[in-house]
Parts: sequence; structure tokens; C-alpha cells
Amino acid sequence: MKAYERQRRGRVTAADVARVAGVSRIAVSRAFTEGASVAPETRRRIREAAEELGYRPNALARQLNRRSPELVAFAAGFIDNFYYSTFIDRLLGELQARGRRPLYIHVGEGRDAAQAIAQASEYPVALTVVAAGSLGAEALLQCRSSGPIVLSGPGSDMPDVDAVYTDGGRGIELAVDHLVGRGRRRLACISGPRELASGRDRAEACVRVLGRHGLAPTSVRHTAFTVPGGSAAARDLLFARERPDAVVCANDAIAIGVLNVLKAEAGLRVPEDIAITGFDDTAPASWPMIDLTSVGSPIALRVGFVCDLVDRRLNEPTATPLQVRIKPHLVVRGSS
Repeated sequence: MKAYERQRRGRVTAADVARVAGVSRIAVSRAFTEGASVAPETRRRIREAAEELGYRPNALARQLNRRSPELVAFAAGFIDNFYYSTFIDRLLGELQARGRRPLYIHVGEGRDAAQAIAQASEYPVALTVVAAGSLGAEALLQCRSSGPIVLSGPGSDMPDVDAVYTDGGRGIELAVDHLVGRGRRRLACISGPRELASGRDRAEACVRVLGRHGLAPTSVRHTAFTVPGGSAAARDLLFARERPDAVVCANDAIAIGVLNVLKAEAGLRVPEDIAITGFDDTAPASWPMIDLTSVGSPIALRVGFVCDLVDRRLNEPTATPLQVRIKPHLVVRGSS
């Protein structure tokens, strides 16, 4: 059948193949099911008819009849920052490269996380990878109740599940020690949302590390892990009673928002007037116009560990849970 005729007719179905091959619809299904019994001559006719029509079996339809180790869900909240957009792209690509079929569950702003995850549970997924730093506690519990999970992000609250996470406390410690070592004494912290473990943990780490230096933060603020979130928090800092001489930001998106306000709106010099550090060392941090000092958290390393844990859990369902902690490093640039 010519290509334009297939396009005009729309998607070719198993019923079309059955009609051309002179067999039943069930025979077509069996011909494309690994291990199913079908006569060699019948299989040949079916395959030839399928090739002629341009038929491709519906993999999802086949999997709906059973829980398949190929079908792996990925659940995440916000993706409006550089780290998560890159992480998701690479993770889904690596899962596919390993023979998995990812089902992406996006819990956007204003969407009910429990409802989104419940809808995804209607599919026979074998396991769910969860971007733990982007979802609240209730959503994490909902993911866990739906079956096996692998956390990508803070996992200390769930020590009995597989997890891969960067040592955020150590990363903040590297940033604070660096700034204090450069003579900064009035440090502010801008972290992510208070309802997220990642937002709370990094803010608490900043306060704790400053205390070791005999210092207290001039301000601790929580905002969205986005450029607009960082900009809004920076404007608040400019009107604070004690203006900081350095700002520790919980991710690069926040830090870039702060940089925009300090340079473009306040006319301040970075780092002469205020030093800035970010977290994640995303690609924009190295751009010359940004030149951001940032805590490195290698995405490729995290993706590899997450996929390794997925493979391990699916191959060994009763294996003892593993928690992989990635050691961060500081990349010093011109913002500090």
C-alpha cells in the first residue's frame, strides 16, 4: 500500500492486517506476542501483510494487560528551572536507552499531586522514579503507596526506599565557607519553598554552617526555585534593615534572578558590593555574562545512579534499599 494511502486512511489496525492476511484478529495479536504459539506459515502471512500495510503493534495496549518491567513512571513537580529541565531530558533518554518505556507524570502549579499520581497508577507501571526535591510530603507518600519507587532527591525521610541525592548540606557548607573565607560577614540565604524538603534542608544548613563561624544570617527567605522567585526575594533584601554583603542561593535559577535585580535594577557591583553563590552548576552558570560561583551536582552521575537503582529494583524486588549520596564540589567563578 502506498504511503499516501496509509496516511489518508489513518492508523493501520490489527483488524486491517487480519483482513489482508485472511486470519483472525487474535492470530495477529499472537503473531506479535513473544512466545505465543502460531503456525510458521500463518506468522509469515501476517508479517508480510503487516509490512505491506505499514502496521506497527501498539506496545502500550499489549502492556495494559500485565504489569511490565518496561513501563516506568517518572513523577515531578515544577520544571521551571535549568537543572530539572536538563535532568528530566537526560533521565528519560537514559531510561529509553535501557529498554524502559517512561510514563511522565507532571504535577504542575495548582494541580493536585495526589490526583495526578492516582491517574498514573491506572497504568501497569512496574516502578516510579520520583523527583523528590520537587514534590511535597503528601505527594511522596502517594507515590510510595502506588508501588516501588526510586527517589531522586532528599531521601533521609524515607530511609527504607532506594534514593539518589546530592549532599545538600555539604554543598551549602562549601559555599558558606568560601564566602566567609573571602571576608564576607553579612550573609543572607535564599532557599526554595518551605514545604519542600530541599528548600528546608538548604536553608537550615546555611544557618547551621554560619553558626560554626560565629555568625547569623542577615535574612533567610523562601521562594520558588525559579529566576522570578530569586528576583522577588532579591528585591526584598534590598529593603532590609541590614543589607547583606553575600547571598547564598539554593539553586542557580534563584541566583540568576538575584543577579538580574542587583545589576540591572539596583546598580550594584557583583562581587564587589554583594557576592552571590548558586547550587547545581547548570550550564548558564558558566556563561560569561552570568559567571556564577556554584555548587556542582553532576546530572550525568545522578541519572546513571538512578537508572542503576531502577534496574536493580526490577531485577531484585526484595533487595535491601540503597541510598546513594553524591559528594558535591564548589566551582568558583566571578560572582564571588
